[in-house]
Amino acid sequence: MSGSFIPDAIDRRIMALLHDDGRTSNRAIGRQLELSEAAIRKRLKRLTDSGLITYGLLIDVAATNMRIFGWMYIEVHPLHLSAAYKAIAGMDRCSGCAMKTGAYNLLAHMYAKDQRAMTATIENIYRIEGVTRVTFRQVNKYPTHRHEFIVDTREHEFRSWHGNVVHADPPQ
Repeated sequence: MSGSFIPDAIDRRIMALLHDDGRTSNRAIGRQLELSEAAIRKRLKRLTDSGLITYGLLIDVAATNMRIFGWMYIEVHPLHLSAAYKAIAGMDRCSGCAMKTGAYNLLAHMYAKDQRAMTATIENIYRIEGVTRVTFRQVNKYPTHRHEFIVDTREHEFRSWHGNVVHADPPQ
């Protein structure tokens, strides 16, 4: 997000409406906020240009023919971490990858059609230079989830998606 753009109360309400239903039209948002469609379009452009919001598609893996899915914990030698991250994040069966702290310094959400395909994926990961250990934790039932957002309220506080204030620094 751009450091120069701070969303105001109207921007936060727009984000909340889109969060509840990402397909809400500009006209419908404008009606709810008593703003013109053009004003909503301008605010959405600013939110998008700032990087605060993006548009995409979230598919429930459990609803596909991908029967095996879960989290891959991967230990990579630090000298090869960046290259391994790029290789794993670029794999067709990877829906998300993150560098993290700890012995397992990569975490990837992986899916496959069956156990044989997942085993092949694990073998391919072991072929990546610097990978020393891979552990797969299968998810048996994928919970319904939402990608939530946190909005700045003050310099040291954030308002979470469920309305609570989260302190960036412990209150003094």
